[in-house]
Amino acid sequence: MDRAEFEAVVAQAMLAPSAHNTQPARWALRDGGIDILADLSRRLPVGDPTDRDLEVSCGAAVEGTVLALAARGAGASVTLTEGTGGTRLRPIARVVPEGVAAPDDAALAAEMSGRLTHRAGFSPASKAALDNWADAHMTLVTAAAQIDWLAKQIDIASARIVRPKPFRAELLQWMRLRKDDPKYDADGLNRDVLVMDAITARLVPVVLGGKVYDLLSALGLGPLLSGEAARSSDASAIALFHWPAEGAMVDAGRAFYRTWLQASARGLVGWPAAALADDPDTRAAVSDRFGVSGDRVLFNALRLGVANKATPSRARLSLRDVII
Repeated sequence: MDRAEFEAVVAQAMLAPSAHNTQPARWALRDGGIDILADLSRRLPVGDPTDRDLEVSCGAAVEGTVLALAARGAGASVTLTEGTGGTRLRPIARVVPEGVAAPDDAALAAEMSGRLTHRAGFSPASKAALDNWADAHMTLVTAAAQIDWLAKQIDIASARIVRPKPFRAELLQWMRLRKDDPKYDADGLNRDVLVMDAITARLVPVVLGGKVYDLLSALGLGPLLSGEAARSSDASAIALFHWPAEGAMVDAGRAFYRTWLQASARGLVGWPAAALADDPDTRAAVSDRFGVSGDRVLFNALRLGVANKATPSRARLSLRDVII
């Protein structure tokens, strides 16, 4: 693989989703293979103290690399990398081009450029879009009453997670609320992606950054501040993602991204609801209600439906930022 081919693979692989759009994955071309590492400066030490989301995000980047190679006709072998690495970069996996791509991989690769997080609400999906779709790592919830219950739980869980000031401070660091922010189109969560108007964008730092949220939360208004329940209830399905408790979260991230691309191939858009997995009480309640066994861990959820309006374009770092 020459340098130009490598950069083309990375340009496609880096379209993978990541928590808060932190984009922690880094790529290096070494000895005929591609090493993928985690940039620890892009961790979320408050929101993700165990690095679960970091590893899931990097796992999505690993799968993105495999699929980007498949788009060029090449198969790949993947070896997860042991060791903690240095203070800034942690080895995640090594991907080596090998053989011929599987037809399914080449087909999924075609969905990568169109997959985007869609927060603007959903129109109903056809029954065919959700039929005959099952994976060992996914529980697909399609009953309206169950979706309504999950929608309420998302707002309750979000309120619990956001209540501590350190979490809110960390979240604000990754929000790009001013269009003149130099990172607006590079990383994090910008106004367009959040479907947020200019007035709300000016109020968010005041509410989240000061005592206003503390007061509103003390009054029991935290779930209302999340404001996602109505749009969540419009989803045609909510996919619950779970993985063996002793399994590698990098592999969980690979499976999560692959399933999201399958959703795209079915004409669906997705909106993660990680709060269901991040809040311990909600995670336990959801796992119990939907039969996620005790030897598996709920690690994410994805609201699915048909986009009711255009999805904003993604923000991404440049190639020079992610190649080492």
